[in-house]
Amino acid sequence: MNNQHYNLRVLREGLISTIQDNGFTKLQHIGITTGGAIDDFSYKLGNIILSNTLNTPSIEFAKLGPKLLVEQGSLNIAITGRVNFLLKLNGDYIKGSTNRSYFLNKGDEIDVQSTENSNYGYIAIKNGILTSSFEGSYSTLIPSQIGGNNGKKIAINQLIKGISSFNYLNNKISKINYETDKFVRVIKGPQMHFFKIKDIKKFFNEEFEISTNINRIGIRLSNNIVKPLKSHNIDSEGIIKGSVQIPGDGNPIILASDHPTIGGYPKIATVIMTDFVKLIQMPPRTKFFFKEITIQEAERLLVDYQETLNNIRKLLIKA
Repeated sequence: MNNQHYNLRVLREGLISTIQDNGFTKLQHIGITTGGAIDDFSYKLGNIILSNTLNTPSIEFAKLGPKLLVEQGSLNIAITGRVNFLLKLNGDYIKGSTNRSYFLNKGDEIDVQSTENSNYGYIAIKNGILTSSFEGSYSTLIPSQIGGNNGKKIAINQLIKGISSFNYLNNKISKINYETDKFVRVIKGPQMHFFKIKDIKKFFNEEFEISTNINRIGIRLSNNIVKPLKSHNIDSEGIIKGSVQIPGDGNPIILASDHPTIGGYPKIATVIMTDFVKLIQMPPRTKFFFKEITIQEAERLLVDYQETLNNIRKLLIKA
């Protein structure tokens, strides 16, 4: 056996577990969407804790996570998001803590039991994962069957492989403040003028509810029907993550990471990227309001977000 590499055996695959990084760029013109980690903050946080580059591939899971056995080698991991998990270390089970590193050897286990009042979490691994890629990205894009893990979700009994790490990092971030307010900021959509003023006011003044129909392609909303003055069908055009589409039934669909590259519904608004992280973690039945801001404000908030990521390394302490 080559102990320079770790092998993780999948004992339970979880609900939907995939390999993700920052996703694909400059490929939408050929029908390949951006993909990538759906919660950019939690994904990058794990890599920061492990001193990886920010684009190092990690395991993303939804709701019920995977159970993994170390069959070979050793590795440092960090689990991020709001997650309940157990670790088997040297034969003993312990309740794990998020946002800190753990060192695992042969025979140890990771048992991600569930997310807590959220939808997604991440297992970051020091040195990342050795897997397939497409156009420079290791992100798994299931609709196109490309990227990490040959475009497929992680399956029971498969092996996940990577380069072993031999030094225990012992890093943690003491506290992460997750936004809990019920406002999601948006900028004007390209077809906001398709809607009557009273319907635009209704869009911003009345609550929406996250439905049970939520996945990496999109989030269906309910509880506040909004219909355009003009037809709900338009000529298909390019669409982006965060677009708030209004289909014929008036229940908005917010496009997520694996969205189609073109669409034919009017788009009343676009969720700003710094709030998309909050939105995508809202569990079904959560109620919230949209709040309109300017493009200039959205750009400033994105700069602030990048500064937060840059500064978060300063919060690392020894566990």
